[in-house]
Amino acid sequence: MKPRKVSSGIASLDRIIGGLRIGDNVVWHMESGTFMEVFTGGFLKSSRKEGHRVVLVTFNASPKTLLGRLGTVVNHPDVTMVDGFTWGKGEGARLFADYYDSLYPKLRCSVERVTDPHRLEAFIEVINRIEEEMPEGTRYLFDSLTGMGQIWGGEEKVITLFTRQCPRLFELDTIAYWILEKSAHSANFRAQINHITQVAIDLSVKDSVPILTVLKAEGRESSSVLAPRSFQVRRSRVEFLEQRRKETEIPIGPRIRAFRLRKGMSQVELARAIKVSASTISQVEGEQILLSVPALVRVAKALDVTLDALVSPDGLESRSPVCPSDQRTLVRLSPFSEEQVLAYSLTHWGQVSDLEAYQIHIMPGAQLQGHFFLHKGEEVGYLLEGDVRVRLRGKDQRMVAGDTIHLIHEIPDRWINPEDREARFLWVLRR
Repeated sequence: MKPRKVSSGIASLDRIIGGLRIGDNVVWHMESGTFMEVFTGGFLKSSRKEGHRVVLVTFNASPKTLLGRLGTVVNHPDVTMVDGFTWGKGEGARLFADYYDSLYPKLRCSVERVTDPHRLEAFIEVINRIEEEMPEGTRYLFDSLTGMGQIWGGEEKVITLFTRQCPRLFELDTIAYWILEKSAHSANFRAQINHITQVAIDLSVKDSVPILTVLKAEGRESSSVLAPRSFQVRRSRVEFLEQRRKETEIPIGPRIRAFRLRKGMSQVELARAIKVSASTISQVEGEQILLSVPALVRVAKALDVTLDALVSPDGLESRSPVCPSDQRTLVRLSPFSEEQVLAYSLTHWGQVSDLEAYQIHIMPGAQLQGHFFLHKGEEVGYLLEGDVRVRLRGKDQRMVAGDTIHLIHEIPDRWINPEDREARFLWVLRR
């Protein structure tokens, strides 16, 4: 029997993960400035539209604050807010407690107080009671795991709650959202949470651009689903930028990479020059995210090219599939010097392709600590001439002219040319 699919309330997100499934616990690892309210608001609206009750558990903000953020989305008879804030972070202050006399009785939604939220067991008693009172299919939103950990004195008790509640909610035939502020938690905590949950989504900001990455979608993982995606929000709608270049689009990422290689510049060096992270350059070149126009101007300056060369449809002229020998490009293999190794690109530096071919020259007597390329994909090297030693998994192996090396996951630790003449490889790698 196929899992029942449910909308997240965000159509573009549904297209990526194929919608939510009954039984999903969805953990959101968020940074500030990532429009979390748009995603939670979409989920709450969709849940109510489908006729489901909603339970919103808050430890990070008062019910009044959530009303200000989400308005009529939560101020509805089908919504119950569980208040772990007022006597938690709010410390029972009259500023918050008085709303139970002045404001909350007038609301269309109901507000359930947790008067002893510092005790994990007391909170579990309250939430279990509410779960038993609610009809089947009630949706849950927990805001937030971070706030819980702050009043419970650490991550261990949060893991205890999540380990108990995640399977329980799964059995209740429902869907639950859990929010955490990722910078406030250890990598180990986040890994444990992801291991238990069915869906995990990361919301980050890079160079002022929000990025959504699906970390886990049980039964739905694929390279396309798990790819990072930049997005923008317009009128409360989430719009993801295209992840794969269409034939009619301009391949800006590959162009940047081509110009960078021609200049002999590493991703780290380009990132430093335009004041972004190296991972940002990697994602731009892989067409996973887009740079802003000011950032593209800085890239063009760093690479000594015009902006048109990066963004114009005619920025790279049409080329023959034949690459003449006089057009091969010298590529610097950082961190090695040209006295140790030379590399020539045997394919057009502007050509967009998954395959790249190089001629590698290891100089006489050279010892290279590390590999030619910082690359995680498949590589094949054919030794045209020479006699070299390569260290793999801590063991030295000899290669002579005519030998081939095929790398899939391995990365050589060392290359040595003990001869008094150059060793030459034909090297092909798949990006």
